[in-house]
Amino acid sequence: MRRRWRQTQYIVDLFWKRWVKEYLPMLQERRKWNKTCRNFAIDDVVLVVDEAAPRNSWPIGRTTETMADSSGLIRRVRVKTRTNELEKPINKICLLLEAV
Repeated sequence: MRRRWRQTQYIVDLFWKRWVKEYLPMLQERRKWNKTCRNFAIDDVVLVVDEAAPRNSWPIGRTTETMADSSGLIRRVRVKTRTNELEKPINKICLLLEAV
């Protein structure tokens, strides 16, 4: 029984590592600076990336504030999750659902 549980945990860990390495970068697609892309907006639903957190425990939240640089591009956002409010750079969040 214990052997089966360890095997299952091993497979789940492999899946999670592969998901983070292969699929997550596709959600955070980057474009060259000379091409315009959509900025984050208030009320976007996002996944907060945290490599230190255990698998399947990254929080989902909603953006409450956007912070632009001098050129008008959004560089940081404030995200409200179920338990708290975080300020994160845009490379540490993934857009799941655009605001309407």
